[in-house]
Amino acid sequence: MSDMSSLVVCGAVNWDTTCFVGHLPVPGEEVTVGQITCVSGGTAGNVAVAAARILGARQVDIIAALGDDEIGGRQVAALEAEGVNCEGVLRIAGQQSGQAFILVDRSGQNVIASHLGANAALHPDHVDASWLGRQLEGCRGIVLTDPPLEMVKRLIEMGNRRGVPVLWDPGILITANRDAVHAFAREVAVLFLNEAESCALLGADALNTSMRRLQELGVRSRTVLKLGGRGAVMAEPERGMVLEAPALPLGELGMGVINAVGCGDAFVGAFAAYCALGAGFDRSLLMAGVAAGLNAARPETRGSPDRVTLEKTADHAARLGFAFEERGLRQR
Repeated sequence: MSDMSSLVVCGAVNWDTTCFVGHLPVPGEEVTVGQITCVSGGTAGNVAVAAARILGARQVDIIAALGDDEIGGRQVAALEAEGVNCEGVLRIAGQQSGQAFILVDRSGQNVIASHLGANAALHPDHVDASWLGRQLEGCRGIVLTDPPLEMVKRLIEMGNRRGVPVLWDPGILITANRDAVHAFAREVAVLFLNEAESCALLGADALNTSMRRLQELGVRSRTVLKLGGRGAVMAEPERGMVLEAPALPLGELGMGVINAVGCGDAFVGAFAAYCALGAGFDRSLLMAGVAAGLNAARPETRGSPDRVTLEKTADHAARLGFAFEERGLRQR
């Protein structure tokens, strides 16, 4: 196997403390926790693992920052056990590793509070430029989840200079940096948003309105809207076309939603992995939806499947009518 990786992933790695409750509390309400899990998580960590399970060991590099605490050591061990290359993981003295505190109800819905810790301190000056240049030489994609904007800028510039497609899920960066996100969105190959992020970035959650807003902003990138239990759509502003992919029919496959945490990351990881394998965007979108659905049917945050399981499930779902639909912007 080549020493060069297929994907470089950059963003947050968190230690997730997940509390499973009967229902999510309203302000001032106390609820009883039925089960607690403490596992490795964070958007970049989850995306890297999801991609590595499809592409294989040593095919995914991760660039992230951890503290000099005990959690940091556990995080590196967990990622390496999944075959993720951790040479780009920084340990920053005096910083705590990032943590997320999550409540999940019986339907799989969740609320998350994150302490960014070392994640917020990640800076291009921390990353060895010659190492990064070597990794990008044989790379087929760069996936950015929510690293600081300085890292976003550097990796977009490096990727575009080398002809490496950049896929970006800006996540929490949108709220305080909308203008910067608008600008960088013009420079990437694929932009990922969920419904709340679409509203925050574009001022609209309706698909047609969002597409027109992207066109007004000069964004020519393919934009993937992750719609959770309603599947996903991929807008192509330049062509004025939309690909709609339904959610995986879990009930018909004998499964149900257990935990929705991490499903968006499984989606992005699978989409990027299939792009790296040379699949078309339509195939990548469909496989991403299967990966997200399988992740939702498991209790752990990193419940994404390996390639064999993923493709077997996709074939089964296809026989049940699971397929994407392409339409024009103004059709309804």
